[in-house]
Amino acid sequence: MKRVLQNRRLHHLLFWGLSFYVLIHYFSYEEKLSKIDYVYTALFHISLVMGVYINLLFLIPGFLRREKYFLYMLCFVIVWIAVAYMNEFTFEYVSDFLAPNYFFISSYEIAELLKFSIVYLGLTTLLKLSESWFKVIETEKRLVEMKQKQSETELLALKSNIHPHFLFNNLNSLYALARKKSDETPGYILQLSDLMRYMIYESNDQHVDLEKEIAYITNYLELQKLRCKNKTRIRYLIEGELKHQKIAPFLMIPFIENSFKHGGLNQFDRDIIDLSIRIENGILEMDLCNSIPKQSSKEIDPIGGFGIENVKSRLESLYPNKHDLHLSKQEDEYKVALKLELNHE
Repeated sequence: MKRVLQNRRLHHLLFWGLSFYVLIHYFSYEEKLSKIDYVYTALFHISLVMGVYINLLFLIPGFLRREKYFLYMLCFVIVWIAVAYMNEFTFEYVSDFLAPNYFFISSYEIAELLKFSIVYLGLTTLLKLSESWFKVIETEKRLVEMKQKQSETELLALKSNIHPHFLFNNLNSLYALARKKSDETPGYILQLSDLMRYMIYESNDQHVDLEKEIAYITNYLELQKLRCKNKTRIRYLIEGELKHQKIAPFLMIPFIENSFKHGGLNQFDRDIIDLSIRIENGILEMDLCNSIPKQSSKEIDPIGGFGIENVKSRLESLYPNKHDLHLSKQEDEYKVALKLELNHE
């Protein structure tokens, strides 16, 4: 705070120093400056200084910043005219007290003094507005940086939530296949390897290729089929152009994970996971439906949870006004509808 005040004082000193330098050379009739030039220029600044600081300290914060534009303009005009008449008053009366050894008269008509005052008042208003504008730009820049950092933190938190239980569950399934010496084991190991590579190495950017994100989802679904076996019907359909599209990673997978957690992995004969992803004209639409088993041993509320809330926050941060998310729960099913405006390469 102290440093800010020092900088402001320095700026004001520089402004008035420059003003004094310009006006003393403007008023001087001779090349060599005399003492009377300094005294006259100092007296001329009295009304200007008063007008400028009335504008800076009272009019701008009191009216302009509060968006009371009519009152500001009215007061601005009053101060503008007052500064011109104050200048005339300074040389006719005040100069006798401040500089008794000199005889001064007002050298300019009111019309000319109005030009001086409008320049100073208008200039200081513009400088103040430009200062506020730069502050707004800096604030917006900081907000963008904060949102980006928040999004990165949320992504890391989401990935840390996905990694442990997903890897553990699938390793158990692969272990079971390996014990049976199933021919499908190498293929599932390769799929799991692709998933882990994407999760650890390829999803660290704010936006990734949509093709890779969809490949991650399909690998995830195929591995879940291994765990659910024949007791859950898993259907998924992906349509549209995937190339040349970008998306923030892990926006869809928490909903899909949620559908298995509260539906597909409960191992009831009627469990259904139904996923549809369509991409058209740069718009991605995902519709997801999973059954909710009636015989579940505990009350399930699939709308909440860390992952879902995390995704909602990331959508608000990364896709403001560019997404539409609807979550609904009925007695026996849970639905997700996500519409998202994608980024292009």
